[in-house]
Amino acid sequence: MRNVLLLCALCAMPGALAAQTAGTLRGTVRDDAGLPLAGVLVRVAEARRTATTDETGAYRMRVVFQRVGYRAMVQESVLVRAGLTTDLEVALAPAVVALDPLSVSSPVDPVLDPLATSTAQRLTGNELRALPVSTVTEAVALSAGAVGESYRGGRVGQQSFVLDGLGVKNQLDASTGGGGLGVRIPPDMLTEASLVTNGFSARYGQALSGMINVVTKDGGDAWSGRTAYESDRALPGSWDYGLDRIVMQADGPLLGGIRFVGAVDVAARFDADPVNAPDPLEPRDPRTAEPHLLPHNRGEALDLTGKLTIPLARRHALRLFGLRSLEQRLLFDPAFKYNDLHAPARRTLGDLVSAHYQLLPLGAVGADLRVAYFQREFIRGQLRAEPGTTFGAFAGERYRFIGQDIARTQDTARARDRIPGLGRPEFSERTPWGVPAFFLGLGGRGDLAWNRFRELRTQLDLTISGGRYTEWFVGGEIVRQQVQTFQRVQGYDSVGTRLIAGTDTTIVPPTTAASFTPLSGAAYVEAQARWEDIALTVGVRFDRFNPRSTTSGTVGRARNAVSPRFGLSTALKGATVVASYGRFAQAPDFQYLVDAAFDDTVRTGRFRAGNPTLGFETSSQFEFSVRARPRPLTSLRVNAFYKRLEGLVASVPFGLNPDSTIFGNADFGTVVGTEVMLEREMHAGWSARVSYSLQRAEATATDAFQLWRRIRLAPGGVDTVFPAQVEYPLDYDRRHGVTVILQGRVNDGGGFRALGVQPARGGEAALIVKWASGLPYTRTNVTGDTLIGLPNSYRLPSQLTLDALLRRPVDLGGIRGGIYLDVRNLLNRRNVIAVRRDNGQVGLGESGILAAAQAAYNAHPEAIPYESRRYRDWADLDQNGLIEGTTELLPLYQSAARDFYQPLFAFGPPRLVRLGFEIVF
Repeated sequence: MRNVLLLCALCAMPGALAAQTAGTLRGTVRDDAGLPLAGVLVRVAEARRTATTDETGAYRMRVVFQRVGYRAMVQESVLVRAGLTTDLEVALAPAVVALDPLSVSSPVDPVLDPLATSTAQRLTGNELRALPVSTVTEAVALSAGAVGESYRGGRVGQQSFVLDGLGVKNQLDASTGGGGLGVRIPPDMLTEASLVTNGFSARYGQALSGMINVVTKDGGDAWSGRTAYESDRALPGSWDYGLDRIVMQADGPLLGGIRFVGAVDVAARFDADPVNAPDPLEPRDPRTAEPHLLPHNRGEALDLTGKLTIPLARRHALRLFGLRSLEQRLLFDPAFKYNDLHAPARRTLGDLVSAHYQLLPLGAVGADLRVAYFQREFIRGQLRAEPGTTFGAFAGERYRFIGQDIARTQDTARARDRIPGLGRPEFSERTPWGVPAFFLGLGGRGDLAWNRFRELRTQLDLTISGGRYTEWFVGGEIVRQQVQTFQRVQGYDSVGTRLIAGTDTTIVPPTTAASFTPLSGAAYVEAQARWEDIALTVGVRFDRFNPRSTTSGTVGRARNAVSPRFGLSTALKGATVVASYGRFAQAPDFQYLVDAAFDDTVRTGRFRAGNPTLGFETSSQFEFSVRARPRPLTSLRVNAFYKRLEGLVASVPFGLNPDSTIFGNADFGTVVGTEVMLEREMHAGWSARVSYSLQRAEATATDAFQLWRRIRLAPGGVDTVFPAQVEYPLDYDRRHGVTVILQGRVNDGGGFRALGVQPARGGEAALIVKWASGLPYTRTNVTGDTLIGLPNSYRLPSQLTLDALLRRPVDLGGIRGGIYLDVRNLLNRRNVIAVRRDNGQVGLGESGILAAAQAAYNAHPEAIPYESRRYRDWADLDQNGLIEGTTELLPLYQSAARDFYQPLFAFGPPRLVRLGFEIVF
């Protein structure tokens, strides 16, 4: 805890991104003798009376100073940073001049602004707090083209996360869901969150599918804050999942002009991954009593963040930022349903500390220097003991794993022997059915996986004025990283032990570990030119990646990528038209560079060979968009894009052994789509936002099945031919998606009256409706080594959710606050999110269950005597002291099979309700 408090005290934050809080321009006008001058007219020059911020939140203006009796002075290019005060001192020389007439114009419409070339979908911090969302990820998922954490057909991990101008990325195992980014920003810290999918600056890389742009708050000039508590534990029956969430946020001034903002967001739930699965059919199934709760599925999360803004001088500022995120989960495994002490668990810990030194423009040049340290540690395995709880589902301590010291020290020598504390699993004796089948006990699966990813990033950005109509942006970054991995499977036996299960024989594979220090660098140059209502942005980015790793005697070599980008926008007949092109490059995830066991718990003899010579994955995207206002309060945006993917990482057979694979840059694909967004701004108490996306995302499928590389005989001859390189749907090929967001507000004097009060006075309501067509999946045979049909040629059912939030302000005794009701999946729709690949159904099916039960009975047909701990009196129909034969024993196997093969995680979350209250100061 002491480290957490220290991190909070050192908190810091880099500079602001586009659309951050307004910048301020101030200064003193003096005469040539140095005395202050009153009555000087200060105005923005005609050609630059409006400006658009770039990704750092900065903009430039041409300022004119005039006073009768003095010579006018024009400051050609003044750089103003969002959220900061820019000082501008000028001196006027005496002269007799006439004042030009003062013209007043309205601010630029952000929808029609031709100087905004990026494709961004934004939600402000106030909007986030008014919607039924709890995380930045949930907020960004409301964007058109988003499928969870996948954007525009890209896989998870192909997006870039930019926090106040600083890139942050888990480049180790983000694409396989290994704990995600590792850090989370509390929503109460946010000024804005947006998804940018094209047309963004060349200063940002590592983004094949999109860029998540997060802007956090600055501390205010007066202390303010919010604290809130929400829970569902007061709700009855199946509405209670044991949720507790506490949020605290405060900001204000400290000594010496230093400003602080900080937030704490902690949450825990007894069932951290609830599913909307049907109730069990067997009355002896323990889930019958509480079918809504999954056992051994508890989880908790802690996010602690803070920032200091320190003014150093008139043109110098320092921002310090700190963030710690901890997430730990007990993981429900059906095999250990009755012996959950041996079930797996995981923990993810992330830390981010950064410093941002900002030099406000001195003349025509401004500079931003950022230095950041990011660390993410992930571990998964069996706990030494399940921790207790201190409040609700909060454990109050870190999980401790069996063998975690061996993993952290990467001691492969010790790991060759059995890991102390891990026992070999045997069939459980604790089940209601008693039979030796399906359920395990006495020991866990024996898997232990650990990795740690660290990076030190140094980033320099320069902004240079090129005159009245042009700005230049130049910069680069150097990223030093360290990767450490460890993986041991079946740790209850020594490496090389031969295991026999029925007719199958496997050998415990060796421990895999890796430690290497990749080095990445990038440089960019970009120019933005503006003429009246036309804007042109041209830039190029150079990336270099050196894995500096060695696998199986292969040495990784440095790779380079050049990424040009441009955007052209103009106003045309009441609308703004934007055409953009961008090439994006992403170094491969580091997990693909190291050796590891593949499908550990299913086929322990299958290996994956790392490939340190992997190159960049790249995409080239063309986009044409139109933005218009059919009415003053209504905006319409239409985006049409074409994206070509190259060098996608694919797993292909390694030699002649089908159970061994190696990664290579073998695949390519195409994503084509259209996005339509219609928004009605808040007016007269209500607003609406509707988005629709239509896309097709396909790629070649170079995998263990080798579909398009297989050599075939030409028809009517003996010559060999290669089949066409056919593209198949990508895993995130969601053809149709619709999102509707409705918001309403009742003013303080509005609402109906009942018994002399106005229960809806000042209330807010929000409704989110999401409908999406089903994602693709591939059918295989029972053993999983033969395809049924083409890759991803089958589709899941469509999904529909309806979320709602009701909030009403409360003022009691001068204490301002509110109460709210947050409901997710209000209709309690049972959305299917996965099916079995062998039959295309959510479960094994009755015939499959009977077959599995028969196979288990055939393996263990022996009778169960009265003296055995497996004996169940109610199953001994003839009461002879033996459970035997197909009449008594087979029904037990059938009940156990129905219990084990319940399709729990084939369904999405159920209706989740939370009640909350908050205090605002």
